[in-house]
Amino acid sequence: MNEYTLYLDETKLWNKNRNQHNVYGIAGVIINQEDKLEINNRLINFKKELFHTPNVILHETDIRQAGKNNEKILNEIPEYSLLTRRKNMKLVFNQVGDIINEYCYVLGTIIDVTSLNKNYRIKESTYTSYYLGMKTIMENYTKFLYDHNATGNIILESRKTINNQKLDSRIRKQYYKIMCHGTYRYSALYLQNKLTGISFVEKMSNNNLLQIADFIPRPLLLHYVKIGQKKSGPSIYQKIRRKRYDGGLIYNGAGKYGVVLID
Repeated sequence: MNEYTLYLDETKLWNKNRNQHNVYGIAGVIINQEDKLEINNRLINFKKELFHTPNVILHETDIRQAGKNNEKILNEIPEYSLLTRRKNMKLVFNQVGDIINEYCYVLGTIIDVTSLNKNYRIKESTYTSYYLGMKTIMENYTKFLYDHNATGNIILESRKTINNQKLDSRIRKQYYKIMCHGTYRYSALYLQNKLTGISFVEKMSNNNLLQIADFIPRPLLLHYVKIGQKKSGPSIYQKIRRKRYDGGLIYNGAGKYGVVLID
């Protein structure tokens, strides 16, 4: 039986001026166990070639800020000074995009928090948004695993801080709540036959596979709210779009099983 891992990341676009919707995204990449070592080595070699060290952590938002000569980011991550040159920043996005294209399936949700509040009178809450998003993702990931005769786990970047140790526990609690009660289409037993667990990885552990997932949510949200990326640097959106899991459906499969809008 095949084994897969779903690496997930999250982001949000919260608009204080209310001239556009508040949106929240959870998305990432599904990677086959057999491909993990090859992908990891490929990123290590790329980092050595560009930064002359494998210890640099790739973070999509910070990379774009470095490209804008953000002094705070450049002081925190001196190696990112190379990314002030557009050519080098483009190399990073091309490398990540090529890995996504060759090895990954994209899975996720876009939660339009403003629309949920308007249509269902749901309070604008990241907790509620995360629960709705995870329920959909776990359902579609389970379908993927059944389709591929596989089992799989989920890995996220740890969000806990010195001042707040509860963030990971809250997500873990949601995961097990869904595992106990099932999703819209799968009973708890169906989930438990395929999903093997959830775990959290510290950002400073430099997990290369989790860093691929970091490049997924933000471009999806920016496209949804129609904010382009041309001015801020290279776009990876089209490569992400093409690799959305489609569940075997030619028409709108990617919107039903790959990246789902919840509004």
